[in-house]
Amino acid sequence: MKPTSTLHQQFESLYAQEQRFFKRIIARYFNGMQQQDVLQDFSLHLFALLEKQQPANAHLFDSQAWLRKVLVHFCISQLRKDKAQKNSVWQQSTVHHVLVAQEFAPQREFELQALYFEALGCVDKKEALVLKMKYEYKRSSKEIEQRLGLQHVDVLISRIKAKIKKKIGRIELDWM
Repeated sequence: MKPTSTLHQQFESLYAQEQRFFKRIIARYFNGMQQQDVLQDFSLHLFALLEKQQPANAHLFDSQAWLRKVLVHFCISQLRKDKAQKNSVWQQSTVHHVLVAQEFAPQREFELQALYFEALGCVDKKEALVLKMKYEYKRSSKEIEQRLGLQHVDVLISRIKAKIKKKIGRIELDWM
């Protein structure tokens, strides 16, 4: 007999013996018809491994633990490939919109700016700095905490907002 025919026989016996095991593991990661596709792809992968590793590491194919590890890594790799494919399709199909300002926007902007400065006048310098970093400079709460050496900046901001609302007397502040 040729070595390839013995290789095919070894693969067929291994696959027949472990097929239910493979299906059970694949079912943890994939649903429906995708399971069949992954099983078929894995069988090709397993045959290539058997062909490559056969003489030196034949004992590995008798171990379900090793087969499980190979199959789990194969499934994870397939999931990553699927995710990358979906992301590339998403990026190719995204639409970009350009927003155009309306005519009355400068007046509204001026009103918001005046309200903002009025609100900053109601608080001390440290609180004003926190608000400026959050709303003018668009810094994250974590970055504000690190730069100013504060803790719980989100709580502090909500307290500052309440203080401003109380002092100004307005219920809704559009810029916050």
